[in-house]
Amino acid sequence: MTERETSAGFHVGGETVQTYNDEHYKKLRERWGLGDDFLATFDFTKNMKGGGGKGGDLMGFTTDKLFIVKEVNPGDQKSLLKITEDYAQHLLDPHGSLLARFFLHFSRKGKDFLVMNNWMPPPRYDAVDSMEELGFDLKTNYNRFDLKGCADDKTLVALGEPVHAVHKRIFNVGMWCGDALWTPERKRYFEGKKHAREVKFHVSQATHDEISKQTKRDVAFLQKWGLMDYSLVVSYHGVPRTHLDVARSVYAGTSDGGAQPYLAASKDTLYISYVGIIDFLQDWTCAKKVAMCVKCCERNKATIPPVPYGDRFASFVDAKFVGDCAPVPEVVALDATP
Repeated sequence: MTERETSAGFHVGGETVQTYNDEHYKKLRERWGLGDDFLATFDFTKNMKGGGGKGGDLMGFTTDKLFIVKEVNPGDQKSLLKITEDYAQHLLDPHGSLLARFFLHFSRKGKDFLVMNNWMPPPRYDAVDSMEELGFDLKTNYNRFDLKGCADDKTLVALGEPVHAVHKRIFNVGMWCGDALWTPERKRYFEGKKHAREVKFHVSQATHDEISKQTKRDVAFLQKWGLMDYSLVVSYHGVPRTHLDVARSVYAGTSDGGAQPYLAASKDTLYISYVGIIDFLQDWTCAKKVAMCVKCCERNKATIPPVPYGDRFASFVDAKFVGDCAPVPEVVALDATP
């Protein structure tokens, strides 16, 4: 199949769309138990919004928040068409992967889209009858991060509240003259970046080893195809260890066959983690090479070639997760002991 050819139609909501390379994506849908009707209720008019990427690409969630429909820009489209067959084989390998799962790639009204799993489903607070009866606020234990292992690391949600990006701009002189003129939003964003750089994620040793091993395997795949600028997204929650039942209902998992979230516990706290690698279709283009030169004075920058980018990323992930907790089966057994 050439880059411009599409295969037979697929139904998304009430529309028929033309798919790319669906013989490969169909295998991934079958592997994760998705029927061809898994997007039957998706509504392009109601669900799609702008701002799904740096270029303002359209993006929308399915009603259950388990899947994301995302517009694909021309550069990512080229990369995706190039890697599709190898990508599908990589995900189907029993060694496992943290790469976002693409379940459909299609064209609609002159634009290209892909459908992927949501690595960070929102907590299901409606599963709890009353926060007051719990004795603690679940929302304040909710944190999300977008991490690259460089100066671009950031906090997306801190203590249950979104952290909005407020960047320095060359035309905004006040941003460059110390923090005295910073807005509260800018200060919160800056503190979020510091927190993202310093935070550690507590997991069991087995989970640490699994995440590290899968990341190294994924990085090798991305380096092979000359891809860079990807991120590790982490949704991280902590609740009292005595509330395993709450954790299992509120953090009910992703569309990944029950593999996530990862659960582990210290003496007093149960930790819930979702982990995935996203935005990995960026090729090492001439524009990126120019950007690397322009940013030559920056320390720990994101714009570096695919091989050093991947090596740094894998080492960063290995150090970011600390295997100092007990796995949940042991936690349950310990809690059941008189």
